[in-house]
Amino acid sequence: MADPVRGMVEVAKNLSTAGVDRPTRVRYGVLGAACLLAVVTYIHRIGFASATTEFRATLGLSDGQVSWLMAAFMVAYGVFEVPWGNWADRLGVRRVLTRVILGGSGLTAALVLVGFLPRGAVWVFPLLLGLRFLFGMFQAGTFPAVSRMMADWMPVSERGGAQGLIWMSARVGGALAPLLVVGLIQVTGSWMVALAVVSSLGVAWCLLFRPWFRDRPEETAWVNASERALIASGRGERSVAHGDVSWWELVKSRQAVALCLMYGCLGYSGNFFSTLMPTYLKNHRGLDPDAIKLLTALPFACGVLACLGGGVLSDAIVRWSGRRWGRPLVGMLGMGLAGAAIVATLGVEDVGALGLLIGLTFVGNDLAMGPAWAAAADIGERQAGTLSGAMNMTASLTAALMAVVTGALFDAGQIVAPFVLFGLVYGLGAVCWLGVDVTKGLGQEA
Repeated sequence: MADPVRGMVEVAKNLSTAGVDRPTRVRYGVLGAACLLAVVTYIHRIGFASATTEFRATLGLSDGQVSWLMAAFMVAYGVFEVPWGNWADRLGVRRVLTRVILGGSGLTAALVLVGFLPRGAVWVFPLLLGLRFLFGMFQAGTFPAVSRMMADWMPVSERGGAQGLIWMSARVGGALAPLLVVGLIQVTGSWMVALAVVSSLGVAWCLLFRPWFRDRPEETAWVNASERALIASGRGERSVAHGDVSWWELVKSRQAVALCLMYGCLGYSGNFFSTLMPTYLKNHRGLDPDAIKLLTALPFACGVLACLGGGVLSDAIVRWSGRRWGRPLVGMLGMGLAGAAIVATLGVEDVGALGLLIGLTFVGNDLAMGPAWAAAADIGERQAGTLSGAMNMTASLTAALMAVVTGALFDAGQIVAPFVLFGLVYGLGAVCWLGVDVTKGLGQEA
């Protein structure tokens, strides 16, 4: 039987020649809202890491304590990924996204209050730890809900490019965050002002998003029949209604397990750049603030094109050869490249060469992002929120492990070992891609 994805173009042509109205493009407005949200989400997340280099001395935090703050975020982020994804599947994306974005914005603003506490108070660190945990709890819902949004709104042959564009936007946010936060700190002299400005961005997004978005194309008056047919083509049988998720299908699926393990490897190594790299560059490379700002922004800037390129290339392979290898080939290439490049950073002292290798690492890292999230939608379909939540949960827990292990190694003066581990874990992730077959959805492997 021919792969249904290859008939996507023919479907559009047949609709046109049959006299049916040309498909509307409402799905691209939905994609634009998701991309803008990704920018805001990463400004919130990376903005804290950038501000940490400024307020850690004021609050008397050690490398180990900063690592625990990052780990608290990642643990909460991981624990609540699956519940939020499940709620998005059952309750709808519109309700879930509004809650998680407003909650995350409020907790970013709450960090400002820490600056008014007495300096040196013993309960400052526990308070920060609690705030970071709660922030991770809310941010955990963003990308599982967005994954369900893409499963409902994007055709199969456009999902890789759509997810690549979303993660490209996340990298834009990650690149802007240190420039925005450090710039505001330099202008105002206050990290509290910088975080207050950052927190307002999420509120603004909710005000723009909630009035017009609906969970599915069938509920949206602006979507004509041709666009609904185009979105649905190539999927096969699926339920468009929100419903209960069979947890057993997730656990017994080889595709789902392989996808989660692969993304866990990506989370362990990739999250170093968004958590501990500013501390590493300052304390162990001895770089000045301007160099740290640029090198912290550089990986995300490099990831901008890599995210989009990985998703588009994945979709191109899907259209050319079918769905089996469209996702894994690009993911394996990216993670292999990232592993080699991050280990190579150990052999350079020059800042320019270091920046080149850091950028190359993140190019490889982000080539895998679009295919990974498209694979979650392909395998999960009506359970895309839950499956992507499980995938991101695995990555978050491995990222928390990375933060604790890497922080402890840095405190012990071990600078080489963390990067060797990063390279090995990237390589393991490339191998895990071999088990990801998106032609077999949940419950279809037999």
